[in-house]
Amino acid sequence: MSNGALAIQGNEILRASLPGLKRLPILMFHRVVEEIPPGSLYDIHFTRQNLDKLLFFLEGKGYETVTFEDLLARPAPPKPIVLTFDDGYEDNYLHLFPLLKKHGMKAVIYLLGDRAVPSNRWDADKGASPAPLLHQNQILEMARSGLVEFGGHSMSHSNLVKLEEPAMKREIVDCKKSLEGLLGKPVVSFAYPYGFFNETVKRTVAEAGYLFGIAVEWGPDHFGRDFMETRRVCLSPDAGPMEFFWKTSRLYPAFRRLLRRFSPRIGQWSY
Repeated sequence: MSNGALAIQGNEILRASLPGLKRLPILMFHRVVEEIPPGSLYDIHFTRQNLDKLLFFLEGKGYETVTFEDLLARPAPPKPIVLTFDDGYEDNYLHLFPLLKKHGMKAVIYLLGDRAVPSNRWDADKGASPAPLLHQNQILEMARSGLVEFGGHSMSHSNLVKLEEPAMKREIVDCKKSLEGLLGKPVVSFAYPYGFFNETVKRTVAEAGYLFGIAVEWGPDHFGRDFMETRRVCLSPDAGPMEFFWKTSRLYPAFRRLLRRFSPRIGQWSY
């Protein structure tokens, strides 16, 4: 059993909550923008206005946002949900953070360990519009608010499965050390860049001391079945109330499982 799995097994609070967390919805986002950026190559944006509507929807349905740190520290509420945002874009501070304060909600943001990376060069190199990443003072302000948990996302947003093992380990281990040095506390979750991982990457994440490995739209349907392969759900940029309802529904994981039975490629990768 991995170090991460052992730590989870020993956490009495999370173990006690697990029966009620099997269908825990974990939503995945990236950028939060005022307007859809011109020339966008990937649908990784959500407008501030639409996110505001989603948070109102969640409030109305009785959801309570939690972080992974929360799940380790206190019993889960009756209707928990996790909001995650990958890459650590500056617009998360400009547009997401005010909405979290407005609604009294929480989110988890996944950061690069290399703070010298100023923008999304992994996308800009492919022709996407450059987008700046969070500055250190913004990260610390959000962390101090208690509304944002930060997790690891590798040092440089590399595809970990394509790296030689020593380089892959540095991307994972050094990211944790860097972020913990910045935040002054343990970093408990790691989101796989591009959603790509294999058993070696999962094992390395656990051995580095992360307690949760965060995937994309695949993995076990029940939260907690494999903490190193925690499944998330993506919303389309123009999602409305019907999609909000459907993708937070207890039936959605079963629907995805049925789709994969007839088309195994569905859900294997999402940006």
